[in-house]
Amino acid sequence: MRPSTALIVLVLVVWAISACADTTATTTSAPTTTVSEDPPAASTTTARQTLRHLLDGSAITMEDSNRDLAITHGSRAEIRLSQDYAWSDPQIAGPGELVPVTPPDDAGYVAWELITSGPGNLVISATGVPNCGVGECGEEDIEFSVSIAIRQP
Repeated sequence: MRPSTALIVLVLVVWAISACADTTATTTSAPTTTVSEDPPAASTTTARQTLRHLLDGSAITMEDSNRDLAITHGSRAEIRLSQDYAWSDPQIAGPGELVPVTPPDDAGYVAWELITSGPGNLVISATGVPNCGVGECGEEDIEFSVSIAIRQP
């Protein structure tokens, strides 16, 4: 074999090995966060954010919209939405119910307590219409939606 042919063969072999090594590295990587074995079934047009674990007595606010949450069954959580909007009654799909709460007069929000009825996944959604009057403030309706994985204690 001529030296130039041997050099070409060696370069091709090294290239093929490095290509295989790059493919192996990308196919064996695992996702960094797993929400649950059965992720919440939610339809949304925006990307969901990082999982947030709720502690007993946590407040769920507009900042949590389009986020995946987790809570232990039996823990309390409160949905708090700004009084700057007139909110539709929140809809809940899954093992739980929402009970209206009367916040302090100057709280600046409307609230509902989340009562879970067992483990599973639920979705809470509501629509807010600006309280400034039709065409007076230029703000649009907003959507609130969260997915919550309810875990066994």
